[in-house]
Amino acid sequence: DHFDSVRPDLAQMTRKTVNILSEKGHKTIGFIGGTYKNPNNNQDEMDIREQTFRSYMREKGMLDERYIFCHRGFSVENGYRLMTAAIDTLGDQLPTAFLIAADPIAVGCLQALNEKGIAIPNRVSVVSINNISFAKYVSPPLTTFHIDIHELCKNAVEMLLEQVQDKRRTVKTLYLGAELIVRKSMN
Repeated sequence: DHFDSVRPDLAQMTRKTVNILSEKGHKTIGFIGGTYKNPNNNQDEMDIREQTFRSYMREKGMLDERYIFCHRGFSVENGYRLMTAAIDTLGDQLPTAFLIAADPIAVGCLQALNEKGIAIPNRVSVVSINNISFAKYVSPPLTTFHIDIHELCKNAVEMLLEQVQDKRRTVKTLYLGAELIVRKSMN
């Protein structure tokens, strides 16, 4: 309410991933992500990527709650734990694709899938968000959205200068899209 912000459009990336996977013939798409601790009540809060995934999949008639695995945190360990739980819970009913909320989680997911001998992308495709530096070096290399940090910062500085120079009182929020970097983790 008080400050300008420049953010990656995570909701748009989520919808785009669902569309791409659907167009590639995936009928069962899962989601693995993290939650945040609300500082006011210490409760877990759903991330925008999970919220968008749930609403968009519901809108498309594809939502299956069994395919959603989330827990507090966005770490490699959390991804490993959540994908292991998905594999153990779903067995042969594992979806053919997963949207992973962030690359660190995806690294853990890839590790769990590899350890269980589940072929990526032939059995399960994986798409993530962030394009962290080692995403292209994991096995298989991770398909992920590249968030342009330079562009985020440039726009933030421009908005700050505009606010100071023009004495603008209206608060602005700018959402920036991202480029999907297609690598070997998606069919």
